[in-house]
Amino acid sequence: MKVLVHYTTQKSIFNYFSKVETVDIEVYEQIVQISEYYNKNSRSQNLLFFIVCYYDLDSCKRDYTVGKIVYKKDTNKYSFTSVNSEICNVVCSILGLYESNTYDNDVYYRVFIIDDNDMMFLNKKDCEDLNKIKLKFFSWEELLTSNELLFNEIVKLVFNKENVLKIASTYKPNLNYSSELLQKKYKDALNTIGFISKDGINIEFKTLHGDIGEFVMHIMLSKFFSEKSKEKYIYPKLVFKSNPKMPIYGNDGTIYLKDKKELYYLEAKFYSNLNQAINKAIGSLKEHNEVSHENISHKIELFRNIKTDMLDEIIEIDEDISENLIIFLMCDSHMKYNEVLKVVSENKNFSDFKKDYNIVLFVLPILSKRDFLNYFQECSKKEREELIGK
Repeated sequence: MKVLVHYTTQKSIFNYFSKVETVDIEVYEQIVQISEYYNKNSRSQNLLFFIVCYYDLDSCKRDYTVGKIVYKKDTNKYSFTSVNSEICNVVCSILGLYESNTYDNDVYYRVFIIDDNDMMFLNKKDCEDLNKIKLKFFSWEELLTSNELLFNEIVKLVFNKENVLKIASTYKPNLNYSSELLQKKYKDALNTIGFISKDGINIEFKTLHGDIGEFVMHIMLSKFFSEKSKEKYIYPKLVFKSNPKMPIYGNDGTIYLKDKKELYYLEAKFYSNLNQAINKAIGSLKEHNEVSHENISHKIELFRNIKTDMLDEIIEIDEDISENLIIFLMCDSHMKYNEVLKVVSENKNFSDFKKDYNIVLFVLPILSKRDFLNYFQECSKKEREELIGK
C-alpha cells in the first residue's frame, strides 16, 4: 500500500488539513500531487492515505494529520477526510515518521510504501480474557457503511497463494517448484478444502464455514505469534483434508513455541451469534478429550516451521511445557469491544472452563455472516475462472 506524505513548514496548510471533517483540495500544487498519486494507486488499493507533516522551525517540533483521499466525480474534486487519532498513530508508526528526520524546505512530497505482507489486522489485548482483532486503517463508521471493505481484506488473505500453500498444502520451499507446478498446487489445495468448485461453492455448507474460520485463524495467529517467539511450529489440520465435504476431527490446529515451552491447541468457530460460538467452541474442546490429554507425539514430524514453512522437520517437544487453549471466533452479533467483553464475561461455560485452562480468546467481528458468505462465493467464482483461464 502506497501513502503520500506532504511535509510543510507552513502552519496554515497543517491547520487546513487537521480539521476533524472533510475538506476539498483547493491548492493547485496539492491537486497535482494528489491527482498523480490517486491515478497511479486507486485501482490497486482500497485506501489512499494522505499525511501532512508540519515542522515548526522555531520550536523544532513536528505534528501530523492523516486522512483518506476520495475523488468525487460529481464535483471533479479530491477531498481529504481526517481519520481518528488511533489510526493516525498506527499509520505514522508503521511508516516510521515519528523517528525520521525532517527537512527545511517549505513544501515537499514523498510516497511511502507499507509492505503488502504487513497484516491489515491489529491485535489488541485490553484485558486478560479477551483479545480483539481490529482492521488497522478503518473506523467502525466506514465499515458499517460499506462492509465489503472488511470482506475484501479477509478474502485477500484466503486467496493469497502463499497463505494457501502454507496452510492447506504440503508445499516445501526448499524444493525447486516451477511456477506452473506451484499454480497447480494452489488450485488443487483450494479445490480440496472447498474454497473453489466446478459447480460453485455451497455457502450453506457448515463445514465450509468452519474451514474458512480455521484458515483465517491460522493466518492471523501466525502473525500474532511472530512477535512472541523465534521458534514457532504450527500444525494446520487443513493440510490433511482430502475432500471438501470431510471435516477434520480433533483440534483445529496446534502451535508449539519451542523457545517459550508453550503449546497451544486451537479451536475456531464461525457463527452469527457470539454466545453460541463460545459455547460451541468450549463444547468441541471438551469433546477432544479435554484437550490437554491429546497425544501429539506421533504428529511432531508434521509440524510446520512458521518461519521456513518446512514440513517433516524433526523436532522434540519438551516435557515441561505449558499447555494452553486458543479460541478464535468469527461472529456478527456483537462488534464493539465492550459488547463483546460483556458477552464473554457473562458466559458461564467460558467462566467455568477457564478455571482449569489457560485460554487466549480472539474475536473477529464479521459485521454480517450472510453478506460475507455471499461475497466469498462471488470471489470464489472469480478466482476459479482466473485459474482455469491460466
